Amino acid sequence: MTDAFADRSLAEHRRVFEKIWWQNPERQNATSSSWWFFLLFPDGEEGYGPRQLMFSIAACVGNECRVNDLPPRGMDSDRSVVDGVDRFNATTVGWSGDDDVVHDHVVRQPAEAVLSREDQRLEAWADREDGSRRGSEMAALSDRPLGLRAHVIGDDAEAEFEAWGALDSKMTSPQLSLDIDTPLGGAEVVAWRRMEFEGEFDLPDGPETLSGSCYFQRVCFDVPLMPWKWIWAIFPDGTSFSVLIPFIGPQLFRRGYGFLSSNRLERLTIPLRQSGFWNWGSKDGHVEFDTLSVEPLLGTGEHPDFDVRVENEDGDHVRFVARTYGHARNWLDRPRLGGRFTSHWSYNEYMFRMAGLAGRIGSTSIDAESMGTGFGTLEYSTGLGL
Repeated sequence: MTDAFADRSLAEHRRVFEKIWWQNPERQNATSSSWWFFLLFPDGEEGYGPRQLMFSIAACVGNECRVNDLPPRGMDSDRSVVDGVDRFNATTVGWSGDDDVVHDHVVRQPAEAVLSREDQRLEAWADREDGSRRGSEMAALSDRPLGLRAHVIGDDAEAEFEAWGALDSKMTSPQLSLDIDTPLGGAEVVAWRRMEFEGEFDLPDGPETLSGSCYFQRVCFDVPLMPWKWIWAIFPDGTSFSVLIPFIGPQLFRRGYGFLSSNRLERLTIPLRQSGFWNWGSKDGHVEFDTLSVEPLLGTGEHPDFDVRVENEDGDHVRFVARTYGHARNWLDRPRLGGRFTSHWSYNEYMFRMAGLAGRIGSTSIDAESMGTGFGTLEYSTGLGL
């Protein structure tokens, strides 16, 4: 699988890259939502952690759609798109954190967004009376075969950085990782999982230059948002691990941030389409898993830890506990039936380090001594975004 991506032409990579600058307005319906996000892991003494940063531009259809309780900035699914220029309402959000403190909502700015297919640019700026502005923009890099640059300004942070990939593997190239289009709705995801980034950051702790590993996604959902568990983790040598488990359960009806009274009740879920993989950073090899489990461990601290186990029919297996050290949350509310009720979807992100890592991939034994410390982000989303 890795070799197949190494043989792809730049033109093939560009065809996927160009999808970043289009959110399929012809597919959108009353449940549609889109977001573009960067997940940054700066270089650290232990590897790619414990520091993490996230910046995202998010949009949802609906006149009264609210992100993080901000004034409603909904998107019209019937809007006109002229000459490949898409104008819609969106919100820029972001957080930064490490194992000491998480600065949630360092930017939370609604604005009119302009997405240009030809210019390969997305802008979402709000001008202020004093001449300053808040929001964000991202655009294609002009001095590399493929890459992205981004500029984000919030009340508590500013970031300006570039991110690019080697284009020699499934992880370092933009990939159309999901494409479902049916009369009832669908989803399309472009993932660029392992990029390098470098830039200037002015965060609550002060200005600095950072570099490290970047994960980027452009997501277009034309179905209701539902609960899922998602993991992205990376080791010092660039080896990566990921799990995605959409599910249904009592979490569909959860509002706000909270949990059921016991591990047993919190785990009463039915997994739907699920996937996972291990990808070596310094040698060829991409292994996928078909049996996956990510279960919350309540009562371990302010936020739950998670027991993670994956395996496949070939005997490859990995297990560890995701020890959480930080939490950030974004949420989406949509009034329905004339305001008689409101659908709520909550997007929880946990920063974690791996503990008790054990397993085997092929003939290679996996543990903390051989791999170093793995850091990652775990999403545990709840509710239903009708």
